[in-house]
Amino acid sequence: MTMLTELNPFEARALGSLVEKSLTIREQYPLTFNSLLNACNQKSSRDPVMDLDTDTLGRAVQALIEKGLIERQQAPGERVPKLRHNIHKLLNTDDPRIIGTITVLLLRGPQTPGEIKGRTERLCEFTGTAEAEGLLQELCSRAGDPLVARLPRQAGQKEARYYHLFSGPVSPAGPAAAAAVTEEGERLALLEKRVAELEAVVRAHEERFSKP
Repeated sequence: MTMLTELNPFEARALGSLVEKSLTIREQYPLTFNSLLNACNQKSSRDPVMDLDTDTLGRAVQALIEKGLIERQQAPGERVPKLRHNIHKLLNTDDPRIIGTITVLLLRGPQTPGEIKGRTERLCEFTGTAEAEGLLQELCSRAGDPLVARLPRQAGQKEARYYHLFSGPVSPAGPAAAAAVTEEGERLALLEKRVAELEAVVRAHEERFSKP
């Protein structure tokens, strides 16, 4: 079985946003870092809505660069570098339907085939919901490397929902809770780093004043 590249919620948001904008505002692609930050934090077409700061997005972008999924480029005469995605390296395909499907799953969490069909209209083309569902089932059953899984149908739901597998199993509490857990972990790591830096400063002062 092929090992999928792992993406935390912030990496998934950054990559999905970059792919989405490459297909919907081609004249502005590749994106500057600030444009990508705005795309990640936009209130529409995102679930959960996030409020990433520059440090959090910077770490996500750097991780994606190290994974080969984003690259920086700076054309002659441009003042700032821009970001370009390599989504095909994640999916091992250039099929626009697969790219469009995974993009909306990265951006909006588990969705039904009907939602996928409607939300990918600016990214790719499906003839109908049946084609979208067929592709989702195909991505679930790919031998050795499924990209998508199907959630059990919940009480009161007419259709099953599908989710991408790059961030592991979906939390029963939903994508918002998973993102909150990751964000809390990032904040804790930053706090621990600051504490370590302060401890080093204190030790340095103690050593200086302890000398005769």
